[in-house]
Amino acid sequence: MFWLGFPPSGMAAKKKPFGPYRAMVVRVIDGDTVEVDVMLWPGLIQRIKLRLAGVNTPEKRGRGVSLCEKVAAKRATDFTRRFVRHVAQVIVSEVRLGKYAGRALGKISVNGRDLGEALIAAGLARPYFGGRRRAWC
Repeated sequence: MFWLGFPPSGMAAKKKPFGPYRAMVVRVIDGDTVEVDVMLWPGLIQRIKLRLAGVNTPEKRGRGVSLCEKVAAKRATDFTRRFVRHVAQVIVSEVRLGKYAGRALGKISVNGRDLGEALIAAGLARPYFGGRRRAWC
């Protein structure tokens, strides 16, 4: 059986994280989500939206999102943009499927520096491993 990117849900390989892979950032969606072109094999590139595993940043929009949280979300998004700016390649690792269909979770690093850890250290994100999210403001 052959597939591009991730195996179909329910397969045993789902439990084992993928990576590391070289990737190029296409765009920053928000503080904890980026779109990347992952280099799976020479000449084989897969574009995915990757949400940082174990990290939660404030939301830019949604029901009940306060103005204060929107401002915090902009700061986190700007931080992520600066983190990956002028970088030819990032490393994507520990990639796995999230609880929402088709959403990939993983880590992103630049020159050995982990984006999720940098966001938390800057006070722009919190560790997150599921469950109810706390208010930001």
